Amino acid sequence: MYGELFLIKTTQGGEIPAIPIVIQNPAKVAALRLPTAEEISAYTGSIRQVIHRLGRRQSEDRDVPNTEAERKLFDAIRLDRTGDEFDEAEMRHSIDLVLRHNVIACERDGDQYVIKVNTLWGVTSHTCRIPTTRELQNYREGVIKSRELPHNVEERRFPPEAPVQFYNAIITAVEGYAPQFNVPIGTVNGNRHVLEGAELKALLPQIPPHHKRSVAGEVSSALYDLDPQLDPNA
Repeated sequence: MYGELFLIKTTQGGEIPAIPIVIQNPAKVAALRLPTAEEISAYTGSIRQVIHRLGRRQSEDRDVPNTEAERKLFDAIRLDRTGDEFDEAEMRHSIDLVLRHNVIACERDGDQYVIKVNTLWGVTSHTCRIPTTRELQNYREGVIKSRELPHNVEERRFPPEAPVQFYNAIITAVEGYAPQFNVPIGTVNGNRHVLEGAELKALLPQIPPHHKRSVAGEVSSALYDLDPQLDPNA
């Protein structure tokens, strides 16, 4: 279940739930907590992509690291503050590990979509209703912000607000999250069950915004699929 972390022994003899990070060479370790939704939004909102147009319909794109944002997030979620010093590459590796997830299924079920997202702590399931045309348009207009730069360069940013608002509007049930997974210190022992109604509404602000972005993108992509009843070749 997402949010049920390993219990790691502290130098004081106690135990805390944490994510163990191990760097092989040079040998380093760190203990991290899960970032809050606010911390994830601040970090992902800082990410930008640069696209170089080479001509003849060719282009190259690259992600531009934000070292300051990476350091801020890493320092905020690190529990062993007096541990080994991590350099930029090691911090980026640690953050990528904590935020790692991927969509493994998206299935239509009547008037809903069920999207399954795999994480390091198990699979989470998100049931969404079909969005309205206005909701879909607002999402697609805001999910990527781009601007033209000199020398045939385009810069893209990915504001977290649009996918979060879209997800919050269409989600009807969630499964696979521990109820208190954002608590940095303390015992987490949530039972797997479906969150709906008032319980879902209470947990909604805590669901990681990068999970919401992936689910929103999957629903948007699924709606591009042509209805088999309308496809003369089906």
